[in-house]
Amino acid sequence: MESYPRLFIKAGLIYLVLGVILGVSMSFVPAWSIRFVHIHLNLLGFMTMMIAGVAYHVLPRFSARTVPWPGGVKYHFLFHNIGLIGMLITHPFGGMGGGLMGGLFSLFSLIAGIGLLIMFYNLYFVLSDAIPHTKKITGKMTVARVLGQFPQTLDIFLENGFSSLANPTARATLAKVVTVETACQKHGVNSVAFLEKLNLALQGENPKQEPTEKEEPERPAIVSGKEIHHGDLCTADTLVGSLIKTYPATKVVFEKHYGEGCFSCPGQSFEQVQETASMHNIDPKIILDDVNDVINKELKE
Repeated sequence: MESYPRLFIKAGLIYLVLGVILGVSMSFVPAWSIRFVHIHLNLLGFMTMMIAGVAYHVLPRFSARTVPWPGGVKYHFLFHNIGLIGMLITHPFGGMGGGLMGGLFSLFSLIAGIGLLIMFYNLYFVLSDAIPHTKKITGKMTVARVLGQFPQTLDIFLENGFSSLANPTARATLAKVVTVETACQKHGVNSVAFLEKLNLALQGENPKQEPTEKEEPERPAIVSGKEIHHGDLCTADTLVGSLIKTYPATKVVFEKHYGEGCFSCPGQSFEQVQETASMHNIDPKIILDDVNDVINKELKE
């Protein structure tokens, strides 16, 4: 699980404990009744934080696409907590009554609201095909999004060595999580020149493929990475398909970090361990350590 979804869940649990403590205290000492604080500890603190953490982790995997603004998850976490804590502190001191505290209360409410709007943007559009369209293709866009918005670019991909995209299954699965930049790096294609060709295609032009030092016309994509044999340890460039075939027990590591649905993807046979980790925003070292622990245990038996 990525760091910020985990932080959302941890923060939600902390707010739950604080809400329970305050609720129990209010039942024994009615004079301490602070309904606003109690309600918001549970609503914006526990419930919303838990929903956000689980949703940020699960929904991108179920929909096979990244959130439209990954960096916004961090800002949502910061704004949500700063706004909520500020509201909880200023409200008992006259936050709803105007003056300095009233102004601060309004400011913290605005900050919390901005955080929730970021959450709406990321979670709504990760589930929707209605992601705002653009008239320009960038390297941060997924291959699937480019092909979905601009079907005419498929020929450009195929002409530049992305032959796997000729397979509809690959377009429907792997392409949803791989950005144009990552795809170019994997195939040894100059991303700047390739993006220029894609954007020319949007204008009705289909530039001919010209040989370069890194790319040649009509050459099929070469699977990068290496096979692994029994007795070997896993490295960052080991092919996941070869790894699982040689050491089936390592499959549990990928299920743990990526989810079981990951193995329905045909890309596992030709993706490197480090590539799959990057796609799921996980440090490759974490995957390698866990995989090699499983391999070492198997070799000792």
